[in-house]
Amino acid sequence: MNAKFFESLEEIAYERGLNVEDVLSKVEIAMQVACKNSESVPYKGTIKMEYDLDRKLVKFINYQYVVNEIDPEGPRGQILVEDAKLIKPKAKAGQSIKTKVDLKLFSRKAASMFKQNFLNELKSLERDEAYNFFSDKVGEIITARVCEIKEQYIGFDLGKGVVATMSEKDQLPGENYTVDDQLKVYISKVEKTGRGPKVFISRSSKEFVRKLFEMNIPEIANGQIEIMSVARDPGKRSKIGVLSVNGDVDPKGACVGAGGLRIKSINAALNGEKIDVFVWKSDPVELIAEAISPAKCISVMANTEEKKAIVIVNDDQYSLAIGAKGQNARLAVLATGWKIDFKKLSEASEEGIDFKYNVSH
Repeated sequence: MNAKFFESLEEIAYERGLNVEDVLSKVEIAMQVACKNSESVPYKGTIKMEYDLDRKLVKFINYQYVVNEIDPEGPRGQILVEDAKLIKPKAKAGQSIKTKVDLKLFSRKAASMFKQNFLNELKSLERDEAYNFFSDKVGEIITARVCEIKEQYIGFDLGKGVVATMSEKDQLPGENYTVDDQLKVYISKVEKTGRGPKVFISRSSKEFVRKLFEMNIPEIANGQIEIMSVARDPGKRSKIGVLSVNGDVDPKGACVGAGGLRIKSINAALNGEKIDVFVWKSDPVELIAEAISPAKCISVMANTEEKKAIVIVNDDQYSLAIGAKGQNARLAVLATGWKIDFKKLSEASEEGIDFKYNVSH
């Protein structure tokens, strides 16, 4: 019985991704409950389990504590001296009597109670294990399988028996989902509930973009390049400011990769979302000029106290600087933290704005 029983527990642990010692602890609890609540079982002391992982042996011991007087507040399994002597003639108060639990004495009802309690404890262990696993994944990206498609949400199977629902605001606009699709998702938060962990996932978060860069650009992962800011219009365009920490690495070139291979892999994970990578600068003029790329400007008039700037561009660059529905300008503002006002060169001349050509490309 021992070897077969132990091997069954090992199989359960392996299939469910659990530690066999944690599973054994739940077996002990289930046996305690079965002995306590089954009238047919003669073991009413404290039930403890002993096991040998190497020999794959398991046994249960019933501990009874010899006392002169039963203490209602004392441990379970107290036995008076006179009763203890019937089991162990030389028993004295303060001693304990150990009896090996004989499972042959268990009735069908007691065995069923043990089994049900063990399954309940196992489910609880799985929920705790899943919660701990996904709690460690907060701020990370995992690959999940689409398992349900509803009008209000998309269901993703994350593994470990956990299904997360992605709301519309966390989806990429215009992205089509099909059951069994494998997609990368960002874990933003995990909550503990009675039914297991509730995992919040997103594909629209700007942190999703940040993490993709960390995963795909070795120089970011090893600290040679630092991500300074991320601004995003989910599903359409992102701007990301990067800085070379030691100055020996071209931050933009490293992120784009030879032939654009690195940035293309990130584009693919974002369902084709466009990405502007710009070099972060400490000088406000240079920073803003970089952030409005792919547009080029001829002058940046920066008010550092108010963090406001007037950017002057050649007339043929104005539409590119503003972007479709103001997208490029809006993302540049979010990425830099500066309020930016764009003006055509012809407008600046008509208004008599005194500016300097202080941007070189």
